[in-house]
Amino acid sequence: MAIYIAGRDPYYEKGVSPRQRQVYLMRWNPSISGFTRDDFEKYFNYYKGKIEKIENTNIVWTIWDWKEVMHRDLFVMMQVGQKNNGIVWGGFLKGAPFQYEDENGKLTRSRFIECTVEYMHRIENTNMLSAECLMKEIPEVDWLHGHAGELLSTDVAEKLGFLLVDELRKVDDSDNVYFDTFNQKRYVLADILTYMCPELKKRLLVMGKCDNKKLKDINKLMVHVDDEDYDKWDILENHLHLKELNGILL
Repeated sequence: MAIYIAGRDPYYEKGVSPRQRQVYLMRWNPSISGFTRDDFEKYFNYYKGKIEKIENTNIVWTIWDWKEVMHRDLFVMMQVGQKNNGIVWGGFLKGAPFQYEDENGKLTRSRFIECTVEYMHRIENTNMLSAECLMKEIPEVDWLHGHAGELLSTDVAEKLGFLLVDELRKVDDSDNVYFDTFNQKRYVLADILTYMCPELKKRLLVMGKCDNKKLKDINKLMVHVDDEDYDKWDILENHLHLKELNGILL
C-alpha cells in the first residue's frame, strides 16, 4: 500500500522548531485497536534489545489534530478500556502527517504519523502513570474518552510534564520499564521538562540558572538535570539548570 505524504514542514531536516513544542494525547484501547497487545510486546522487546529486527522501528498512529502538528512535537499514549488504564508510552512525533493510498488511488480520510518512543512500560506491572492519578492531578482532561491526537493546552502540558517526571524519576530501568538507551533516563526527563514546560524555563531564567545570560529565546534553552539521585528530589527547580541548544532542538 502506497503512502501519500500530506506535506513536510521546512523544519524537518534541520530539527529546528520556531515555537514551543506542542503535546498530543493519543488513546489506545487494545481490545478494539488494530495495534494489539502482541504488537505492544513486540515493540517493547525490540526497544529493550531482546529482538534484533523489526519492520518499522517507529509506531504509526492516527492523529486527529494533524493540521497543527510539527516534526518533534511530543505525544503521550493513554491505554483505555482496560482494567489498568494510564499512560503507557510517550516521546516525539516524527516527520509530517500522511495518508495511505489504496490500489485504486483513493486516500484514507484519517491522517497518520510516526511516533518515536522515549519511554515505555507495562502498566499492569508498574501501576505507574495511572488513569486515577491523572484524573486527580489534571482533571481538565477526559483521559479515558475522545479521539487520538488531541492537542493539549500549554497549561495542561506543563502540569503533565511535571507529573511525568515525578513518576518516571522514581523507577529504574527494569524488565517492565524502557528508557531510550541512546539518551538515557536523565535525558528523557530533561527532554520532557524542556519541551513540555516553558514556564519552568522562565522560572529558571529568573533564578539565574542559565549559562548564557544573553540568550532570550525560550525555545532555545535546554533543561539539564544536575544529578541522578532522583528519588531524593524535593523542589524540582533546585536540581535543574538551563543550557543553550546551539540553535538546534534535537
